[in-house]
Amino acid sequence: MQQLKVPLCGRGSSLALLVAFIVSDAAAQSADWQKVVYREPQVRYLLTDLSLCGNPELYRKYAGEEHDPDSIQTIKQWDAGVRVVNTNAFDRRWVTNIAGLTKPVMRVVFRGSERTITGSEVLLSSDMNFQQGPMRVVLADLTMGRPVSFYKSRNGDSNVVEALCRWADGVRAVNTNSFQALGQGRERRIVYRGTLKPVDGSRVALNSDPAYPETNVRYFLADIYLGGGLEFYRKVAQEAHEMGCLEAVRRWESGIRITNLDRLERKTVNGKVLITRKGSEKRINGMEVALSTD
Repeated sequence: MQQLKVPLCGRGSSLALLVAFIVSDAAAQSADWQKVVYREPQVRYLLTDLSLCGNPELYRKYAGEEHDPDSIQTIKQWDAGVRVVNTNAFDRRWVTNIAGLTKPVMRVVFRGSERTITGSEVLLSSDMNFQQGPMRVVLADLTMGRPVSFYKSRNGDSNVVEALCRWADGVRAVNTNSFQALGQGRERRIVYRGTLKPVDGSRVALNSDPAYPETNVRYFLADIYLGGGLEFYRKVAQEAHEMGCLEAVRRWESGIRITNLDRLERKTVNGKVLITRKGSEKRINGMEVALSTD
């Protein structure tokens, strides 16, 4: 296995892993990661890294050359002046590498500990400009078919402005099957399905909420089931803070099964190890992997 060569400054980036991952023997890496929306927890993690003297040019390079969604969003917010408010709660430091290597790894941790933050604990200066609940309801309304033009005139409402920015970045509500729209035009309201009760915005789940792209996790899990190294994924999760690898390992250990495994195979195509449909040489999309929890 080719050794991962990750820059020390800003080493918390998932992309640092992904670039090395693709060009190494680990070509089973899902090709779908560039197509997904940014991951809010990871963006907050990277902004914390920058706020604690990480290197913006590293993420700028990943954003420009590799089109990493997390780095693109991180640089967009950093250049707009977004900063971490509660940096006094965190440290950026070398911590023990539990994957068994002699060299430590750079992490953003809770101050006074070696426990890596997830990003959800981070308070941003931009968080004070809008309310999460109303912003999420707007995104649910848009996801359920409300034309963007309806909200364009409400540029004085900070919740709407934030929702439209996120909508333009590809953010969507993912649990709209729990809701329904009642009424027309300005009278239209998003309520819980089968009731007249308005939706609590905190209950609206967004595709940017998870710390990993689901398509990658499923692809990684298929690779593990078909002979890829479980310990490799465990090692990469630790070395490069790659949350998709960590989640794939967690699902393996919790006994989650792939229900269409008999339709998939792991093979070498043009020198790269890929997960394909049986009889095909085309890499699958991770979302083609069906799980026992679906």
